[in-house]
Amino acid sequence: MRRRFFGGVVSALVLVLALTSLAYGAAQHRRVLALDACDGPSFNAVIGPGTCERGGGVKFDAFIEQLMAMGEAPAWRFDPEVMTLAAGGTIDAYNRGGEFHTFTEVAAFGGGCVPELNDLLGLDPAPECDIPGIFGTTGIAPGGELEGQPLSTGTHLFECLIHPWMRTTVNVQ
Repeated sequence: MRRRFFGGVVSALVLVLALTSLAYGAAQHRRVLALDACDGPSFNAVIGPGTCERGGGVKFDAFIEQLMAMGEAPAWRFDPEVMTLAAGGTIDAYNRGGEFHTFTEVAAFGGGCVPELNDLLGLDPAPECDIPGIFGTTGIAPGGELEGQPLSTGTHLFECLIHPWMRTTVNVQ
């Protein structure tokens, strides 16, 4: 009786370990958060009404100072920056910031589509900026969501074409 009990315990333990390893393997579906900390009143005063849908946060002048000093504004980011996904898996991107963002697959990380930001950062526009309607197909309004398409095996790079330091690398296995 004791042998049967321990055999059952061992079998159950093996099953739990196998399921755990599957759970920690490449996921079939993941999510990315687009984050920012724009201060609505200061961004809207400089860029135009509706640029930022938040009250409080990083004022526009401080945002520009961060870009000039660091080449990025740390609160503007994709989370996570690196992930693993199963072949054929999908990623949904959710905008939890106050500004419009894109979650655009790019051939290589680089500049975005906003000339003023590219000039400030010394970047050239991404070739993807020349794709007609790119903002309509990869853009995410504040509070919005973008449902991704199945991804093939390999490394996929995603960037915000407005804030080009916002990047995610997806390793698809």
